[in-house]
This record gives sequence, C-alpha cells and structure tokens, in this order.
Amino acid sequence: MLAAGLGLGLCAAGTARAQVDEHALKAAFVYNIAAFSHWQAPAAEALTICLQVDAQLEGAIAGLAGRQLAGRPVKVRWASPVTGCDVLVHGAQTPVVAAAGTLVICDACTLPDGASAIALVREGNRIRFDVDPARARDRGITLSSQLLKLARRVL
Repeated sequence: MLAAGLGLGLCAAGTARAQVDEHALKAAFVYNIAAFSHWQAPAAEALTICLQVDAQLEGAIAGLAGRQLAGRPVKVRWASPVTGCDVLVHGAQTPVVAAAGTLVICDACTLPDGASAIALVREGNRIRFDVDPARARDRGITLSSQLLKLARRVL
C-alpha cells in the first residue's frame, strides 16, 4: 500500500504541469524519499530535515514540519550546524559536509557529486530524481527497492 502511494505521488508529481508549484513538488519528493529510506542507526524521537537551499524551496519543505514519518514527527531547520540531521537538502552550489546517518538530497545536482545520494532533477516540465544507492549505504541508509524502481537513473 505504501509503495502504491509513493508511486502515485511521485508519478503524479513527475507529470505535473505549470499549475503545480515546482517547490511544493520537490518538498513532496523529499518527504516520500525519506518515507522509503531506512536508517541503520537508532532513530531519534523526531526525523530532522536540514536545509541549505534557496528561500522558495526552504518555504515549501518547511511545510512538512509537524507531519509524521514512520511514527516520528518531522522537524525542519536550517542546516547550521550540520549535526543531528536525518536528511540534508542542499542546492547544487552549496558545499556539503554531512555526518554518517544523514541522507543527502541535492536540488539540481548531477550525480555522482561526491556527497549526495539523491539528486532532484528537472526534465522538461517534470521533476524526477537520480539515486546513488552506494552513497546512501556509505552513510548507513538503505533505500527501498520501490524507490529505486521509480528513479530516473540509478548509479
């Protein structure tokens, strides 16, 4: 059932036209990607999403605060300092230093970039994502096979 929800959510997001806000779609991708990721380290009470992105994407992702993911409340904050982050979302021009146990998602990067496990990419009028599962594993995170099936490209 979760896989169907992810598939429908990401497929609908991928085919959305200009009437849907691009930043809201990217926020939905971040949420769904986190939902289909498993951290090997013991989970903290909250799932913390840290941001190093432009103001528009920051505002869209901030709207995820207070939602639940796997029974954990979602917290969103600026990534300074970059500690205590379960997910770090950064822009392509932002240098990244992230701790083990942090799923790094880049907005508009080309993988491999040396830091990110997932890249949100614009393909025409679609938002898609590329995945580097080895980078995620190196950080102690397993990405579900359902997520990998929906990726545009898996390295």
